[in-house]
This record gives sequence, C-alpha cells and structure tokens, in this order.
Amino acid sequence: PLLTACTANVIGKFDDYSEIFTGTIDLDLMGHGIIKVKSSPSNITCRGKGWVTFIPASSYLIGTCKGQRGEAELSCDDGRKVTGDWVCEACTRVKGEARTNLNENITFYITPSKKKFETKTQEYKNDTAEKPNLKGRKGSSSNLMEDLF
Repeated sequence: PLLTACTANVIGKFDDYSEIFTGTIDLDLMGHGIIKVKSSPSNITCRGKGWVTFIPASSYLIGTCKGQRGEAELSCDDGRKVTGDWVCEACTRVKGEARTNLNENITFYITPSKKKFETKTQEYKNDTAEKPNLKGRKGSSSNLMEDLF
C-alpha cells in the first residue's frame, strides 16, 4: 500500500468540450501518486498514476519544488486513456497538459489549497461553459466506438 505524504486536489478540463474533472492525487514520499478523478456532467471516472521525472538541483539546494516535472497516465471507465505532463510552479501549484487516445486535449491543475482549487474550478467552468458536450460520453446515447468509426 501507498504511504501517503499528502493529498492534493486535481481539477482538469477538456479544452474543446464542456467537461470538467475533479478529484485527488495521493502522493508518497518518493514522488509517486495515485490519481482518482470524476468528470461532470458525463460522470466518467478515471484512475491512474503520476510520477516525478525531473528534479532540478535547486530542489535539493534551497528546498523548492519549482521546476520539478512529471508524467501521468490514467484509464477511464468509458475507454479513454489519458497521458500527461506536468510542471511545478511551486510546491502548492502544479500545471499540466494531457491528451486522450481520441486526440482530445486536457488542461489540469493540482493544489493542496482548497481556495486555489475552488478558484481554478470556477475558472475552468467559465472557460468551458459555451463549449459543446463531450463526444462518446458515458451514459449518453452515443457510443464511443461509433465516435471512432
């Protein structure tokens, strides 16, 4: 089992659709994390892992997280696969970009701060409000396989 060092909030949005993900990442002391998110309004659940791929020397010298980089891979219950990259702006702010196996772009943000999470959630809701619904969404009349062919 994962020995959790901290839990942070995850917020993500499909760049071209009216769909937002929220959830958590449980981080261990080695820079690995278990990610669990759920989308709205489609209720797609995704789970996966994230890990650190680069730690700048400054992290060791002055104890900062700024500049650390990593990757994430998630599998969703509607068949989507998500791969992403992230960078730490600070120890409490992580920005990232991801792509699904259907070539959909996702922007995401990770923070342990409830206030920053709420602010970013509202920003993402505003950004996606006028966009079309996600294709192949879970529970819709369309089928993911139909969207592919």
